Amino acid sequence: MRTRRSHRGFTLMEILVAFVVLAAAVGVLYRTFSLGMNNVDAVAGYSEAIAVAEAKITGLGLEQPLQEGDDSGATEDARYNWKIAVRPYTPPGAAPDQPVGFISAQQLLRATVSVTWNERRDQKRTVELSTIRMVGKSPL
Repeated sequence: MRTRRSHRGFTLMEILVAFVVLAAAVGVLYRTFSLGMNNVDAVAGYSEAIAVAEAKITGLGLEQPLQEGDDSGATEDARYNWKIAVRPYTPPGAAPDQPVGFISAQQLLRATVSVTWNERRDQKRTVELSTIRMVGKSPL
């Protein structure tokens, strides 16, 4: 008469299923971690670009009078390119030309600073900041 022996340990099928579940979990964790790191890089890039734009927009009109025109350049490490555009500004609802006989010694200028850079895989990113400044009109 044969007696039943109690089985100890795991069967090959149980071990294979455990490895498949483990591999799937590791894959999901790796992908999540990878996406998280990409997001951290993107946020760091945006933070640096905003700092460059803020520095440029803050310095407008300090070294030389603010006037209409364009300027561009790059940071020292050449990672960020910036462009400044200064244009006359007319508030919404106001006529671009003032009524005859009204003379103002002040003019509104809108300064826009755009900072661009390349992320991984050549993704071009841009940050843009604008401000409106009141300046004295140049004599005619």
